Amino acid sequence: MKVSFESWFAARTKARAIEMIRQASRMLTPSVEELVACVNSAATGRRDDLESAFARLHQLEREGDSLRRLIIIDLARGSLPVDERRSFMRLARQIDYVADLCLEAGRIVRQSPLNKLSDELRQTAFDMCKVIKDCVMNVQQCIELLTDKKVQEALDAADKVERLEEEVDDLYRKGRGLLSEISGPALTVGQIILLAEFMAAIENVADRCEDVCDQARVIAVSVGT
Repeated sequence: MKVSFESWFAARTKARAIEMIRQASRMLTPSVEELVACVNSAATGRRDDLESAFARLHQLEREGDSLRRLIIIDLARGSLPVDERRSFMRLARQIDYVADLCLEAGRIVRQSPLNKLSDELRQTAFDMCKVIKDCVMNVQQCIELLTDKKVQEALDAADKVERLEEEVDDLYRKGRGLLSEISGPALTVGQIILLAEFMAAIENVADRCEDVCDQARVIAVSVGT
């Protein structure tokens, strides 16, 4: 059966976009690992290690931005149907937002007095980081499965991300409650605000992970990947 040039070109455009989206999703796990390294270093007062981890996190975010721009340009120049093109563009942007928020959380960590927290509050912060790491790893798995056309398995991974996001929400509420109970000279009002912003940033990472999976569901259903 003869394939038209337009169909062949659209197929190649889609294949390139899918491969670059896979690459972008694979950058999320090292990003969240560097964020966790930032948190661990800040909590133990290891400033040099914190700055090194943040520099690596920043570099990963820049590389992700560059890859996202390439994906958008490639899709814009291609000949995919408009709805399909938009779906892949949205997916690329949602993946990039996860990396952006990891970097934002890292920026806040650099200014936050995590080493002055109570044991319970510090453990809550660690628990939030552990869950968002699991969340990001399942996002990557969801994208890998989706682009391998294993739709049901991808949807199962998306469902797991949703459950993990709910765990982060619970920990966030617990953390805010603990912050509200802080009194005395141990922390200034400004430091408490920074800690609240840090926890909000972690919670936002989980929210964006869920957004990625929501878009993956749209593609699974509407594009039939």
